[in-house]
Amino acid sequence: MSVISTENKLLTLIENKMDIMDRCPCLLSLNALCLSIAVDTCRTTKYFKGLLSDWRKCLPLGAAHDVNFGSWGNKLWGLMYKVQTAYKSYNVQTNVYDYQKPCYLNFKQQLESIDDSSCSFAPFRQLRDEDISDTLICSLRELSEVLMQISEFLGSPNEEHIGTSYLMWLSCYKRNYLQTCQAAYNKWKFEFSLRTRAKHIKERMKKELEDFKNSFRCADEFEQVFDTEQNTFDYDGLSRFIFSHSDRFGISYLSPKPIFSEQLRALFDFVETWRMMEKDLQQARKNPEKVSDTVDNLESKVMALVGKIKHWVAEEWVERLSELWLRIFRAFRSEIAQAGVHEKFKEFSKKKIYCIIGYLKERGVYVQSVTNVEITTKLEGKNNGMRKYVNNGMLELEPSLKNRIASFIEQELQKMAA
Repeated sequence: MSVISTENKLLTLIENKMDIMDRCPCLLSLNALCLSIAVDTCRTTKYFKGLLSDWRKCLPLGAAHDVNFGSWGNKLWGLMYKVQTAYKSYNVQTNVYDYQKPCYLNFKQQLESIDDSSCSFAPFRQLRDEDISDTLICSLRELSEVLMQISEFLGSPNEEHIGTSYLMWLSCYKRNYLQTCQAAYNKWKFEFSLRTRAKHIKERMKKELEDFKNSFRCADEFEQVFDTEQNTFDYDGLSRFIFSHSDRFGISYLSPKPIFSEQLRALFDFVETWRMMEKDLQQARKNPEKVSDTVDNLESKVMALVGKIKHWVAEEWVERLSELWLRIFRAFRSEIAQAGVHEKFKEFSKKKIYCIIGYLKERGVYVQSVTNVEITTKLEGKNNGMRKYVNNGMLELEPSLKNRIASFIEQELQKMAA
């Protein structure tokens, strides 16, 4: 990627100024240079602290793509030793392990009290000549620690953070770019009659999927984001891939004004277009798998059971809970219909239902404040051993079934939350 990020420029500017430190012809010149670097370092530290605060709310995509924060954190220690060496030639002793010295804290407080565009010398007035080297050392050390915090944070995002961040990016895309994508797709499909449309959609899906697959570096990467058996996106895998390979998606921002790189927008456009093509193909089929036109008795029983705890649904899912449960039930009807050999209740598998309830609670569909004891008591009429299935969720299911149900639910949550 040829574009140099703002973050890289800020750090490189400090490094470049440090490179001429040993060329200062006198102590006055060296002090003047170090004051300039201390100002830049403090303001750069403030900038990166702000980034870290924003990134804790939503993981970045493409920002600081060319900065190895861990490497830069270590590099700043080398720059501290360079300060020590430069001042040693003038018999000024410095300690690279000094941290948060009063002279530095006062300097930083004075600097923060003035606007970044101000040229006031107020931060320097209370700074003694002998404190300048320590002030620079302390500023470099604080910047190093902030960069190491960012490195640790970006190096180990958790599942919840990845999931919420993906939804924030997706929501931003839908607000700012989705309408254009939908208009382009509708314009294309309206070229074909209803009789031939399905054929053209299938052809387009095949071609675009092949192009999409070729955009990955290997087959394993592609399989992380696309379920070839189900011929649909693995949205959980897609979100994980995006945030672990953010350098491939250009520089994008959510605020203050949303800006999506060409690569990131193309990815979301393809995902959304694929979803629209899937929907059109489903409507084109005559639903041959429909069981009957009569009410599904098993469906009614399951919906009545889960309906007992519908008052504990999270506010944002109130109007969508019934649809979500219907889609889950219809996708796994045969599995839910078959109770396990050790289940006392034989009409259907309460175990699987309760495991799904536990998972949905974990994912925020049900409110976190309600206890599993309360849920079990409401479902069973008393608190009994069935509570462990709500407690443990998908962990109680056979691995392959657990993965299939979890993957399906994640896709549904992504679709319905958008």
